[in-house]
Amino acid sequence: MVSALTPGWERARRSHQITPFLFIGPALLVTAILAIAPTIQLVRASTRAWKLGQPLAQAKDVGLLNFERLLTGSVPLGHSLKLTLIYAGVALVAELLLGLGIALLIDRALAGRSLVVTILLVPMILMPAMVGMIWKLYFSQEGLVNWALSLFHLPQPNWYSTDFALSAVILVDIWQWTPFFILILLAGLQALPREPVEAAEVDGASRWQVLHSIKLPLLLPLILITATLRVMDLFRSFDVVFVMFAGGPGNATETLPIAVYRTTIEQQRPGVGAAYSIILIGMMLLIAWLFITLLQRYRTEA
Repeated sequence: MVSALTPGWERARRSHQITPFLFIGPALLVTAILAIAPTIQLVRASTRAWKLGQPLAQAKDVGLLNFERLLTGSVPLGHSLKLTLIYAGVALVAELLLGLGIALLIDRALAGRSLVVTILLVPMILMPAMVGMIWKLYFSQEGLVNWALSLFHLPQPNWYSTDFALSAVILVDIWQWTPFFILILLAGLQALPREPVEAAEVDGASRWQVLHSIKLPLLLPLILITATLRVMDLFRSFDVVFVMFAGGPGNATETLPIAVYRTTIEQQRPGVGAAYSIILIGMMLLIAWLFITLLQRYRTEA
């Protein structure tokens, strides 16, 4: 009886192993067409002296010369890299801390929570180009920002100068995307199990102890995933920066995505722009890997 059933069970086991691949196969095929194939073409373009309007296959192969030009030529890779790290790092930390703090406040205040959450959606659903145009007006010398600073007798800087342009872009990003952290962390706080919190409160733990020892450790996986998504978005942020300052004044806001545009379109050097893009993609993958490693390490320790 057992030997008679064995072939049937073996076929069922194999079918069970193959079935998931049948479902994810179409998605993998689409991913390969839309992501992997263009990336291969991008790598090819980064090794050629390519000009706009010229077929890529006809461009001369120059090896790693385009990458060398990023390091030794007039294209300021180090400057763009530094600005990108400052922009992404400051915005991410500020948005995370503000998002967590506001989410904790909303979680404690039950009255009007639905209205507050609805209002928080407004900055996120606005078109990036619209956000850039509006805030460019707000940061003018007689704009809303300096008017608000004057009410508190604070200095009113020239936000269009090389010293403050990047700060203005960072402030706009914080305004637009802090609600992203608020909404996700608020949902995480509301989904936390109540038993550990109630037990700690019964034992006399303070609010800070409950937050530090119970809520934050339970929220850490969600924080890491949210930060990963956000930092990747920050590294490829283009719309608001371009609409507000287009990389200027000078190159004060020339982050890596702006550098890709300037090199490819304005300077007519798409091969060097492709090399810029490879570096940008590599940085995004590296940072994503770091966050994922932290998440896996946390899960292993937990």
